[in-house]
Amino acid sequence: MIIAAVVSALIALFQYSYIGVSKNTKKKPWFALLRFLTVFCILSLFIAPRFDSKTYESVLPQLVLMVDDSKSIDYLQASSSVQKDLKYLLENDALISKFEIQTFQFSDHVELLDSLHFNKTETDLGKAILEPQELFKNRNKAVVLLTDGNQTTGNSYAYSERDDKTSLYAVIYGDTTQYPDLQITNINVNRYSYLNNEFPVEVFISHQGTENTTRSFKVTQGKNTLYQQTFSFDANKSSAVASFNLTSASVGTQSMVAVIEPLSEEKNTKNNNRSFAVEVIDQQTNILILSDQLHPDIGTLKKAIESNQQRKVTFKNTSDFYDLNEYNLVIMYGVSAAFEKAYRQKEQLNKNTWVITGPDPDLVYLNAKHSSFQIETDEEYDEVQPILNDSYATFNLEKLDFEDYPPVSVPFGTLIFNTNVDVLFYKQIGTIATKQPLWFTYEAGESKHAVTLVNGLWRWRAQSFLSNKDFKNFDDLVGSQIQYLASNKKRNRLEVTYETFYYQNKAIVINAQYLDKNYEFEDNGILNMTLSNKNNEEIITRPFVLSGNSYKVDLSGLIDGDYTFIVKVENDQLSRKGSFSILEYDIEKQQASASDAGMKKVLGNSNVMYQGQVDQLITRLNSDPLLQTVERANVKQTSLIDWKYLLGVILLLLGLEWFLRKYNGLV
Repeated sequence: MIIAAVVSALIALFQYSYIGVSKNTKKKPWFALLRFLTVFCILSLFIAPRFDSKTYESVLPQLVLMVDDSKSIDYLQASSSVQKDLKYLLENDALISKFEIQTFQFSDHVELLDSLHFNKTETDLGKAILEPQELFKNRNKAVVLLTDGNQTTGNSYAYSERDDKTSLYAVIYGDTTQYPDLQITNINVNRYSYLNNEFPVEVFISHQGTENTTRSFKVTQGKNTLYQQTFSFDANKSSAVASFNLTSASVGTQSMVAVIEPLSEEKNTKNNNRSFAVEVIDQQTNILILSDQLHPDIGTLKKAIESNQQRKVTFKNTSDFYDLNEYNLVIMYGVSAAFEKAYRQKEQLNKNTWVITGPDPDLVYLNAKHSSFQIETDEEYDEVQPILNDSYATFNLEKLDFEDYPPVSVPFGTLIFNTNVDVLFYKQIGTIATKQPLWFTYEAGESKHAVTLVNGLWRWRAQSFLSNKDFKNFDDLVGSQIQYLASNKKRNRLEVTYETFYYQNKAIVINAQYLDKNYEFEDNGILNMTLSNKNNEEIITRPFVLSGNSYKVDLSGLIDGDYTFIVKVENDQLSRKGSFSILEYDIEKQQASASDAGMKKVLGNSNVMYQGQVDQLITRLNSDPLLQTVERANVKQTSLIDWKYLLGVILLLLGLEWFLRKYNGLV
């Protein structure tokens, strides 16, 4: 500001001849003063002087209470103790004054604490430890787990990281006494098998105890015993594996039960048996990939398609012998004049096709073979990202996510359509979203076709793994496309998507698509599912809810058994029937007692308490050196001058100077 004052003075003195060559005019010092003030204000406006104001606030450490809301708490008869201790912690005056308290409940996911029902089917202790650290990563905090210590899903909490701003504590509920126990811990079996084929089964059995014992293991289906074996256990042998083959005798869902004979003193016998099922099919969907190119896209397609065991992929060059009549669908990758034989067979057999342009496609030949669309021939290519068409109604896309998928190479030219098409993806060029199709489907008479203008599908499958740690997102997309194209079934206005069997501990969600008479998605439909349990003849009605471009109904919580169902649309003569089975399996019942050993390894003995030791927990929290109130300084920069007022002063000074100069005849 001093420099600004000096510069302003020099400018004012120079302009009014106090510095430099002096003129024979009467100097008027007030003009120089006005000019000085004007220039000084203008320079101050550019400099914008500021000063710092500092305030202090006390930041309390956080106390994050994570409450286990799974069924196992109730099975161990500890639900009332958990609620009692939680209430005690929330109402403790010492904690209220010392901490900022946050409460969450967890099962297979973490959510804000609303009400506890102890009815969740899975427990992920890893998420209960990691998520509060991520949510409050810049705060000193104590994370307290109110749990039985049994984890049934997710990554093991033993490998969970802890940051330097977090203290971890646990209160264990339930009886921690380790009783003698035999249990079936896991079953490995394929979901599908073919009629009259053998399928492998692998059953893992664990033993807890010190006594020598010999027990019978068997697999039953109804009243029939399919396999039987005897296992011996002692203090040194705590596990066994039963590996065997079973035969697929009939088509449909075949439900079986694996059983290990319980110990005489065993407390929990619910984990001695476990249901599993295999869907037996009498034929496989055969898909031909026809191409003369060696490209990673082809391997990507094969892996994605065969992720469903009902499908088999065969790869052939155009020069090889092939008969399209042996395949349900032909995928043509990198179409050129060499595909002439394939196009002749396709026309004769009215085959469904999926055309993928790949690198350097022959667009002139492609246009000659397809009257339904034409691609402008151009030697240039665009790098584009996919934009999902939310109104695409040919198959269900609700569970698919394609945000931030990497660019792929596509032909530069625009498309002209001579028939109605359903666009699955549009192009996004850079940051510009377009309405140019990237992937579309259409029907020509009795046949179905898909066209994908892409070179680089392998990038999308790789991105699916990077984003979700699996390929399911991309594989489900390809699977849905294959399912649509490999079937000659005529498109229906009401389609219901479901599995033939579900496990009781997993989410059971059934999807439906309802189209209007123009085969456009109808979002105002009222759909209801009526279920009948074959075992007890109970009738249950559940409504579908709209979710994106489909309807869904959540049947989680149904008891095990065989069900038939009918889905009806109100005010429309549409309905679909089907059946499925729910296999009994409650993973929360597999442990006979609470587990504190894992928590002691991760947290240390002093940070693990038990029900009835809440006062001891409070003492530990109050003495933890990390959990102290922190004085935090907030520095705020404030402008010394309000620019609006300063601008008004500048205008006033300029106006006053002009008026005085005018008055004195200097203008």
